[in-house]
Amino acid sequence: MSFTSFIAKRYFFAKSKWNVVNIISLSASLVLVLATSSFFIVLSVFSGLKDFGTSYTKAFDPDIKVFSKSKKFFVYSDVVNKMSDMSEIKSFTLELKEKVAVQNEGNSSFVTMVGADKNYSSVYEIENQIEAGKWFSNQSGITESVVSYGLADQLKLGLYNYGGGVNILVPNLKENTIFSKSYNSSLHMVVGVFNSSDLEQKNTIYVPLNSAKNLLGLDKDLASSIGIKINTTFNTQRAVVALKEKIGNDFFIKTREELDETYFKMIKSEEIVLNLVMGLILMVAMFNAIGAIIILMVEKQNDIKILNKLGADSRAIKILFFKHGMFINLTGGALGLALGLIIVYLQESFELVYLSGTQIPYPVRLNVFNLFVVLGWTTFIGVIGSSVSLLSLKKIKL
Repeated sequence: MSFTSFIAKRYFFAKSKWNVVNIISLSASLVLVLATSSFFIVLSVFSGLKDFGTSYTKAFDPDIKVFSKSKKFFVYSDVVNKMSDMSEIKSFTLELKEKVAVQNEGNSSFVTMVGADKNYSSVYEIENQIEAGKWFSNQSGITESVVSYGLADQLKLGLYNYGGGVNILVPNLKENTIFSKSYNSSLHMVVGVFNSSDLEQKNTIYVPLNSAKNLLGLDKDLASSIGIKINTTFNTQRAVVALKEKIGNDFFIKTREELDETYFKMIKSEEIVLNLVMGLILMVAMFNAIGAIIILMVEKQNDIKILNKLGADSRAIKILFFKHGMFINLTGGALGLALGLIIVYLQESFELVYLSGTQIPYPVRLNVFNLFVVLGWTTFIGVIGSSVSLLSLKKIKL
């Protein structure tokens, strides 16, 4: 250990507990402990909330969605054949979307009907959002449906109402005789209710794909979109490029971030602002450290002169006090990170705090990246603060 490190350490860990300099250094470290732990906790909460929000987008948006540029419905067989041998794709699902009317016991509404095939729940994580009942079985001949809480409440729908349920009505565009019905209808038993805060999803009803085709009077091989789940070993953008090469330019190919662009842009903006605000809080804590170093230099003027006479030049003395400043910042930062890690771990493991008015534990996530962000800010603030405080050495005559 160099003599500058030895003396800086002695100044920081001096035994005279009630020395004014020690008290100021300790208070500066405590401020850094609180600022650093708060920074890490806030970042961990933000990561948890981001994951919590993203879990909703995964329920209603796939990794990649393919739909026609010019047609409402397209022949999916050609597209499926072209992408069947792509290693980037883990699974895919077909879906039909159309606006329909729904009725139950005098209550009615216009909603979006989504026809989903048997692979739907393996591509979309919608089953995670079902809070009552289950996802429909997609067995042939069974007319089941899954609706949102908002729609179930509006239409007064109950689960497993055998012989009853929600009546779906679609205009009949094929038959034009005076004896034909002006609409197609089908009664679907509600087997599941999902929760969503999204306005569009609140007005959505899910039915088996074949039921949707029958209601709409469509051919068997038509779909409005294809949802794709990619293998985790592949990058999403890489999969998009490979898919474009396979199916050509007649289709839009959009990632989840592009499908829900507003949400993801908002998340990124908030993350940048959050880092800047917490960085400013650490800078405020830095001024406490600067004050502690300056007071130490003033109090240790005689020591500085003695060291100078013993051969220590001004550069060595600057290094000494720079190291003292770094001791304050790094000690405070390390203790703050440890405190933050403990609090986040306890919340993540034991769910001690819940969101107001709910039974949902406050979401947090331990993230190594957040750890390095806080360490980076703490080190940066320590270097800047220690360097700025050395300017006062010019006023001390050696």
